[in-house]
Amino acid sequence: MPSDETQPSASESPRELNAVVRRSAKLSSFMWLGAIVGAILAAILTFAFPEHPEFSRGQVFGFLLVFVTALSVLLFLVIGLIVNFFVGRRTGTATITRVDD
Repeated sequence: MPSDETQPSASESPRELNAVVRRSAKLSSFMWLGAIVGAILAAILTFAFPEHPEFSRGQVFGFLLVFVTALSVLLFLVIGLIVNFFVGRRTGTATITRVDD
């Protein structure tokens, strides 16, 4: 355990610091949007074509829901990463002020 002498006290530490900040896109929002779009697309594809004699519409919807939703989530995640790359390029500085309770 370090002694009290090695750690600076609250009065010795700086009250204002400069920090570099950058914007970033929330990737979870892109993933949820991809899941919703995938589910809607799976429903459209299920009823857009005539029913197959070997599979019910429920089975077809289940298969499409798994695969189309996974692909659309992946696609929207890649789009989110590209947006994040371009949005996150700009950085700025912010002053952080320490407030003692």
